[in-house]
Amino acid sequence: MAYEVKRGTGKFDAFVLAGDKGKRYRPIHGMNKAFLTLEGKPMFLHVLSALDRVRDVAHIYIIGPRQAILTALRGCDCTFTKSIEVLEQRENLLENIIYGYAYSLGYQEGSGNFADSDRLALFVPDDVPLLTTSELEEFIAKADMTRYDYCVGMTPEEHLIPFYPTRDRPGIKMAYLYLRDRVYRINNLHIVRPSRIGAAGYIQKMYDYRYQRSLQNRLRIAYELIKATPRTIGILLFLLAHGAVFFSCLKWSSVAKLFRHQLSVENIEISISTLLMTRFKIVQTSIGGGALDVDDESAYAVLSQRFGEWRDHLATATKVGTHSTNTSS
Repeated sequence: MAYEVKRGTGKFDAFVLAGDKGKRYRPIHGMNKAFLTLEGKPMFLHVLSALDRVRDVAHIYIIGPRQAILTALRGCDCTFTKSIEVLEQRENLLENIIYGYAYSLGYQEGSGNFADSDRLALFVPDDVPLLTTSELEEFIAKADMTRYDYCVGMTPEEHLIPFYPTRDRPGIKMAYLYLRDRVYRINNLHIVRPSRIGAAGYIQKMYDYRYQRSLQNRLRIAYELIKATPRTIGILLFLLAHGAVFFSCLKWSSVAKLFRHQLSVENIEISISTLLMTRFKIVQTSIGGGALDVDDESAYAVLSQRFGEWRDHLATATKVGTHSTNTSS
């Protein structure tokens, strides 16, 4: 069976976060995004297929509504080479992360002291169906986990332009970070030593307030930064980032440049390292599938229409070596 439990020989485990609990979870069409279908398959199965071919992944865990996920796995015609274990979700994203990681270390109830564990874990969401094995392997190869304990992927805007809307075709244009030298989109790939994050609670807060088009969420993030980092540049960088986005969208490039000047990748890394009390690093990737998460009904409608075309584009881009043109920041 596809969900038989056995230990693989890879370097670390992968965790697919497919929960639908938490006060700020946003369903689409009234349902858990993991079960939205693309080409007849629930979205999470496309993510599992990409992970299944990653050389360094030993075992895959998926955390969400367990019975519904098991039913979908039994009903699919997928064949997996790695074992996949389904865990029942907890009450929010952070609890799912802690529970899944602890369980993978042998704490069968998902709790226990894993402070001495240095085992890496790869975390991906359930709503990135265009994620490819090549993108995952590029990210893993560039993540220097000998020097850092938490690496997050970011994709430059130029690799996402092929997915933009045109005059005659719908598309997806995501929200960006306008940094000093480049424009980026966070691409939803995280490789981490969970035991080495000193202030993990901020991960949940950043997730809860991630939709920064909401003024209320912007104020909440600003408040948390002021509380957490009164002696660092965190709040300044936050304000500069919003100014850069605002003036860039207005196409006032000269004014936006003033805001972007202090927004270097290095300054962002220092600020997040301080906030999370860990050694944090941004990893630049060049394949855009992981950056195209399904945030709302509009994105899902576009993806449903163009999924096959975009999947073929990513496969072609990978073959011609697009992912090797950049190095990590």
